[in-house]
Amino acid sequence: MAEAGQDHREESIMTDHATIVAAIHRYCRVQCEKDREGWASLFAEDVVQEDPVGLSRTQGRAQVTGPFWDNIVRNDVQIWLTDEIIVCGREAVAIMACDIGPADRRRRLAPVVDQFVFDAEGRIAVVRGFYNLG
Repeated sequence: MAEAGQDHREESIMTDHATIVAAIHRYCRVQCEKDREGWASLFAEDVVQEDPVGLSRTQGRAQVTGPFWDNIVRNDVQIWLTDEIIVCGREAVAIMACDIGPADRRRRLAPVVDQFVFDAEGRIAVVRGFYNLG
């Protein structure tokens, strides 16, 4: 009987892992496609976003999908994964690169390392972006 319960737990962990990986892929895709509704669907109502860590902190879905989103669109962010997503429980780290800025000042940031914490519904509760600005 214990084996059946253990199998169920392993299946739940695999499902959580798959949900998190899919959400991070969507996180990249919706930024590139400028899909505001898709972006909004990723986040918990009380999300905390630090991007970049130590310089900018945004709290709440309304802010992440408002002023922060406007910066993504204005800077024509194109972001992609450069390595495998690492998932531990409800947390994950994604290693990425991005092109950002208007055409006359476009630059590439790499590596970009985002740390995610997901809530029980599979939404992003915390995301922290680490990268060199200089």
